[in-house]
Amino acid sequence: MTGNVTGKAMAGWARSSIIVTLLSLFGVSAQAADIYSPKGVVELFTSQGCSSCPKADEFVTSIHRNKDVLALAWHVDYWDYLGWKDTFAKPDNADRQRRYSRSFGENQIYTPQAIINGRSHTVGFKSQKIQMILAEYDNQHKGMMVPIKTALENDVLDIEISHGDNIAKATLWMVYFSNQAVVKVDRGENHGKTLTYSNVVRDIELVGMIEPKGLKMMLPLSEISHKDYDSCALILQQSTKYGTPGHIIGAVVIRDLKS
Repeated sequence: MTGNVTGKAMAGWARSSIIVTLLSLFGVSAQAADIYSPKGVVELFTSQGCSSCPKADEFVTSIHRNKDVLALAWHVDYWDYLGWKDTFAKPDNADRQRRYSRSFGENQIYTPQAIINGRSHTVGFKSQKIQMILAEYDNQHKGMMVPIKTALENDVLDIEISHGDNIAKATLWMVYFSNQAVVKVDRGENHGKTLTYSNVVRDIELVGMIEPKGLKMMLPLSEISHKDYDSCALILQQSTKYGTPGHIIGAVVIRDLKS
């Protein structure tokens, strides 16, 4: 399913409050959290209103517990006019996809679209191709080449990113997601279907820009409980010359905070 859609950039991200973000993450014990570093990141742009998307959504569900791959489902809103309003869609998600389109020198976006490590894209239900691209990037050292060191003690997460050439123009983001959700679609192209979604992105916040000397910080995980998401991930991503999303060069997953 394709669409020639244009829109404004996600300027609001840069206005996120870093301090509030760090002090208001999760009001649960983080000692039960599962923290790990994946080898690759797949971002699936999908919609409950797209008849081509369920097969791609199934792929995300099939690997959502695979610690080698972080798969994130970004639900877009530009197919809502077909008769069903996606219950997870946000305009910002479609804006992120449009910005990727500019990064790739293209003027069209589509669903389901899988973006691998911020470097390339393919149709989201081509699972074998996605796995092949991930393996190639890992073999070519184009995966998560910048370690994000983490240590958890007394519900405080210590984060360290060492200095290096690879961190130039890199930004650290926190992406919040729900592990799984089931939706019954009553209208639109998928009417009558009950669909299962995994790693559904619910919010994203700016943590900070990475300086040449690197980054060290502490992240309290149980200060305030106003966020109610299952899991989150730290994503280290470079920017292109256009200021749009570039290569993802580091990631850490913090899963099952409600355990």
